[in-house]
Amino acid sequence: MQLRRLVTDGFRNLVAPDLTATRFVVLHGPNAQGKTNALEAIHLVATLKPLRGRRLRDLVTWGTDRAVVSAWVEHQGVERHYRVEIGKEGRTAKLDGKRVSDLQDYFAGVRAIAFTPQDGRVVSGEPSRRRAWLDRAAFTASPAHLDRVRVYRQCLAQKAALLRSDRPDPAVLDTLDLQLVQHGAQLAHRRAEMLDELTPHIQQLHEGIAGGEGEVTLTYATRAAGDDLAARCDALAQRLSEVRGRELDRRTTLAGPQLDDVKILLDGKPARTFASRGQTRSLVLSLKLAEMVAARNRGQVPLFLIDDASSELDATRTARLVALLADLGAQVFATTTDPGPIVAALPADDTLLVGVSQGVLTAS
Repeated sequence: MQLRRLVTDGFRNLVAPDLTATRFVVLHGPNAQGKTNALEAIHLVATLKPLRGRRLRDLVTWGTDRAVVSAWVEHQGVERHYRVEIGKEGRTAKLDGKRVSDLQDYFAGVRAIAFTPQDGRVVSGEPSRRRAWLDRAAFTASPAHLDRVRVYRQCLAQKAALLRSDRPDPAVLDTLDLQLVQHGAQLAHRRAEMLDELTPHIQQLHEGIAGGEGEVTLTYATRAAGDDLAARCDALAQRLSEVRGRELDRRTTLAGPQLDDVKILLDGKPARTFASRGQTRSLVLSLKLAEMVAARNRGQVPLFLIDDASSELDATRTARLVALLADLGAQVFATTTDPGPIVAALPADDTLLVGVSQGVLTAS
């Protein structure tokens, strides 16, 4: 996947940029000038989600009614036009001028993996962040995973609403639990398969990034355990039966893959507790790059976005990361206050330096 051109209108503080991209694009300049906003515009097109925060409305320039991001992306020799508009009605996505009805078709030609200063919380934060990473990795490998997650969440929301009602109907709860068993076991099974696929890549990538320091072990922790899908269904069904009484008492859901975790050990110790800041960065980069490898093995190479590279990566890690990304064939967009270290590791004939000042992008 190669982003060929990016145009925005009314997006954060950006002043109508029209960026023609190369293989490596380095957005540089002082803080608070708009570097990350440019990266976020790319991220919005590639994921339909903000890079920071949750409110799409925050992406609209203050005092205006809407923001538009247009991108032309080439994939497998075909260039397609992606357009995302944010207005009072919400978000609208178009592909080649037509409103998107099938997100799998949309994401077949554009996806992105981002590494930001906040991503250390994937390792050090709550289990929800590791579940989100694993689901995103499964989605990056195959957009069909998006539907799997959505269906399970819808079913879970229906059960949660019923439990909050005055008199939950036991028969309806039984029906919803049967659906949760089916969809939840499938979700847990796919997550476990994805982690099994990613783990060897993570271990190899971590060795390359960290220079062989520390052995990484990952385990998917779930109550929907089993060697196959049928066993996972049985385990989840038993667990839901065990907690039914407590769910009714507390009027909330207490079991399912929405509570699962990915246990990450570094040299046999929980990375969440014992990893240093530098070790955490190396681990997160390994997780992110493993997503890229899994997608590439299916004939897809997503865009790779790096925010604030100068603060997150030292010169050694930068050089190792650039070498790995070059081997993977990824198009890279990076922001930095000091372009020197990352530019030194990039090929001069395939690198575009873009200065950012008060929302104005100037290629050099």
